[in-house]
Amino acid sequence: MSEPQYSPTNSERRDAVTLQGGLQLPPPATLDDFIGQERIKQRIRVAIKGAALRRSPLGHVLICGRHGLGKATLSRLIASELKVCTHTITSGPALFRLPDLVGLLVNMQRGDALLFDGIQRVSATVAENLCTAMSDFAIDVVMGVGTRANSLHMEFQPFTLIGTTTRRDKVTAGLLSCFSAVESMEEYSVDELAAMARRFAQSLNYGLHADAALRIAHATDGTPLGVLRCLRHAHDFAILNHPSGTISQEIAAEALKMLSPADHTNTPFQGREAIPSVVRREVWRRDGGKCVQCGGRESLEYDHIIPVSKGGSNTARNIELLCEKCNRSKRDLIQ
Repeated sequence: MSEPQYSPTNSERRDAVTLQGGLQLPPPATLDDFIGQERIKQRIRVAIKGAALRRSPLGHVLICGRHGLGKATLSRLIASELKVCTHTITSGPALFRLPDLVGLLVNMQRGDALLFDGIQRVSATVAENLCTAMSDFAIDVVMGVGTRANSLHMEFQPFTLIGTTTRRDKVTAGLLSCFSAVESMEEYSVDELAAMARRFAQSLNYGLHADAALRIAHATDGTPLGVLRCLRHAHDFAILNHPSGTISQEIAAEALKMLSPADHTNTPFQGREAIPSVVRREVWRRDGGKCVQCGGRESLEYDHIIPVSKGGSNTARNIELLCEKCNRSKRDLIQ
């Protein structure tokens, strides 16, 4: 079996420049190396093993999630786990005409993977024919015009399409129905973001204390690139202000205070009143509608674990429910 051929998407090229910055930060090599998204990885492993036992290609997979969560990386790792050739990686806007789609599919062998980034942006005509190709592995193409027009039935080898999208609601119903698995990426936990910070620091040979990694995790926008941006800023601050260059919790706190909230939060506004409603709902569900310290349900307030003024973010990872009494008595432990 030939080795899988991988060509990065435009978005992955942009991410690679940001991630590497000339320092050669390696991407995850396997699903096990990918931090977080355990539910998706577990289901994909089951599907891959099932397809192997059936001796049939893996069903089509759609991965949904906001920008920066690692959809393209996860889709590439799924294709790698299949141990098949990945002939083409394309993006929705790149396919405007039916011949473009046909040209992609005729060269694919049985079981090959097609990675499709931004599938919600594919044209309506191509989307309709892509549905037929995914379900029947065939397309009827009309050749010629007028009285000389004739229909050509083109069959393709069964393949696996692994698509990504930031807007599931923009994917047509017909196209959505062709996917055997539609997975939504979850927000990363503080521990997962801290693990990313430690892995990035190890790859870049940065000295990073465990409590500093947690501090960065609370300050980031919840994406791997956000973690890296905060980490590299903290490292730059450390090497300029401390001989060892090691990032301690105190150094991380000082460095992150230099960043404006717009640099490391999901909202351009500042202050408690700017907490997005979706974040408030997530925090309320997570904390069970009660104070996380005393369990009370009266006079509840949304409290930043790390204040925005000290580098904290307006994300669910950095916000908790406290009653008024516990909130007023809480001591600010961040010096």
